[in-house]
Amino acid sequence: MSENYETYVERVAYCRNTFGPPKDFRLQQAGDLDIQFTGWEISTVDDGELRPDRPTVDVSTFYSIKGSYVAEIVRHMPNRDGADKPHITKAKAAAFSSHLDMLKWLKEDGRGWLGENSKLAWEEMCEKLPWLKDNNAIRV
Repeated sequence: MSENYETYVERVAYCRNTFGPPKDFRLQQAGDLDIQFTGWEISTVDDGELRPDRPTVDVSTFYSIKGSYVAEIVRHMPNRDGADKPHITKAKAAAFSSHLDMLKWLKEDGRGWLGENSKLAWEEMCEKLPWLKDNNAIRV
């Protein structure tokens, strides 16, 4: 196997050897069809405990056995009717054939910038997948 992981077959083999057998995922989306795939969760960053005074954001990245990159953003919004009411959850996810398309989607969610959790999830994904190691910073 090449150290460059140039084909998705090599990349899937790397994930299987590094992260174990793939798992089935079904990412629910508010107002759209769910995304279902088999693969590996590469990174997850969350704000921790739900807070009554501000939204929290969870960001996860995945790699599928078909070579797709998948990202999920889940927002937990405080209920304006009071702290004792359940949070309102809004989720969105998308699948991409290119990691750069995923990065663009994450930036669009942040209105042109990577949100803090999106950046951390992106950086973790780039650290864990060797073929993305040069994508965690802008090289000048």
